[in-house]
Amino acid sequence: MGPHELLVLANENSEGSVTIARRYMEWRRIPPSNLVLLKLPAPYAEGQTGMGLDEFKRLILNPASKAVRQRGIDDHILAWVYSTGFPTRIDTPERISILGATFLRGEPPVAEAILKAQYASPLFAGPEWLRGTISAPQTFDQYAKWINRDMPLPSMMLGYTGERGNTGEEVASALWKGVQSDRTHPTGTVYFVTTGDKRSPCREWQYEGAKRELAQKGVAAVVTASFPEGKRDVLGLMTGTASVKPGRVKGYVPGSLAEHLTSFAGAFEQASQSKMSLWIRDGATLSAGTVTEPRAMYHKFPTARFYVYYAQGCTAIESFYQALRCPLQILLLGDPLASPWAVSDEVVLAELPVAPVSVPFVVSALLKRSDPMRFYSRYLWLVDGRVVGEGKRLQIETAGLTPGAHQLRVVAYSTGLVRHQIFAVEEFTVQ
Repeated sequence: MGPHELLVLANENSEGSVTIARRYMEWRRIPPSNLVLLKLPAPYAEGQTGMGLDEFKRLILNPASKAVRQRGIDDHILAWVYSTGFPTRIDTPERISILGATFLRGEPPVAEAILKAQYASPLFAGPEWLRGTISAPQTFDQYAKWINRDMPLPSMMLGYTGERGNTGEEVASALWKGVQSDRTHPTGTVYFVTTGDKRSPCREWQYEGAKRELAQKGVAAVVTASFPEGKRDVLGLMTGTASVKPGRVKGYVPGSLAEHLTSFAGAFEQASQSKMSLWIRDGATLSAGTVTEPRAMYHKFPTARFYVYYAQGCTAIESFYQALRCPLQILLLGDPLASPWAVSDEVVLAELPVAPVSVPFVVSALLKRSDPMRFYSRYLWLVDGRVVGEGKRLQIETAGLTPGAHQLRVVAYSTGLVRHQIFAVEEFTVQ
C-alpha cells in the first residue's frame, strides 16, 4: 500500500490532532489532498472514548466520504487513518471500535454476531484452526480487485492521547520509528510468550506454525514461557496476560508490534488491566487492544501470522487486517505504512520541465531495481493527488491547472500478490 492510497483524518478542534496528522503526512509524503479536517465536539479532543453510531455517521463517516468524492480521489483510497482527538469506541448494542465501524462503513451486524465473532472478514488470510487453511499474503489493491464493491474500509489510529494514553511526543516517536523501519529487513527476534494466564491458550496454537513460516523468510522467532527481559532485539512480542511491564525490554526494533491479548487494553476509560499505550511509551512501533470485553476469542485479536505478512513485504495495516478474522472490536495504534520488508527499488521522474510551463509536456518514469528479476507492470500518475493517467510515459495537460506550483507523483507497481510500490514526487510550475 502506498501513501497516495491512505486518507488521513484529523479533528480540527484539536491542535494536537492536526499537528500530528500534518507531521505524519510530511514524513510519509502523503498528498495534501488526502487530509480531511473534521469538527468534532470538544469532549473528543479531550479524550472522550465513546460515540453513538448515528453521531459517527454524521460527524465522521459521511463528511469524510463526501470529501473524498468531491476531491476526485475516491478511485484510489484504500484505507483511512485517524489522528489523535477521535473516539476509540462506537456504542452500538454490542460495542465496537471506531475501526470496526469504519471497516463496515457504519453498518455493523447484529449484536450476537459481534459478541460471538460470527462476522468473518474477507481480508482474513487464516488459519482458523491448527493446520487449517492459510492464504498467501496480498496487498490491499489486490483484494480490492476481486472483492470489488464489497471491499471493506480498513483503518488505524495514529495514537490516543486521552487519559491512560500516550503524549503527543510519544505518538510522534512511534510514527517516526515506523518511517525509519522501511526497507531495513531487520534482524531482530519475534517472541511468542506463553503464560499461565487464561488469556494465553486461545492463541498459543498459532505460534509454532508462524515460527516455521518466519524461518522460511529468514526471520528469527522463539516460543517461550519467559518474557524477553533485558533483550535489545525485540522485533515482535505477542502474549496473553492482563498486566504487562513493557519497560523490562531494553530495545524494540523500529517497526515492532507488541500486544498482550487482554479485554481492556484499548478501553482507556477503565483503570483495570494494562493499556496498549504502555507498549508505545516504552518503544514499540505498533500495538493492538480491544475497546470492550471481547471474551477470550482469538478471532478478535491479531493472529501470529501478522509477522508472516509483514515479512512478505506488506505494510503494517495490510498485515493487521489479514491477521484479523473479526476486526470489529479491535483498536490498532501506530504507523499503518510501516514496511520493514519493503523493496529498495527506486523510480525516477525524467524530462520534468524546470522552467514554468504553459503547454502540455511529456514525462517519463525510469526504474532503478535492486533485483533485475522483479518486474513492474503498472505506472500510475497523479497531479495534486488526483489520477491523470497510466504508462511509463505520459503527456501532462496544463490547460485545466491554475497558475503556480503543482505536485506530480508517479507510482510503479510490481507484479505478484504482494504488489510492492515505489514512487517519486516532484513539483512543476504552470505559468
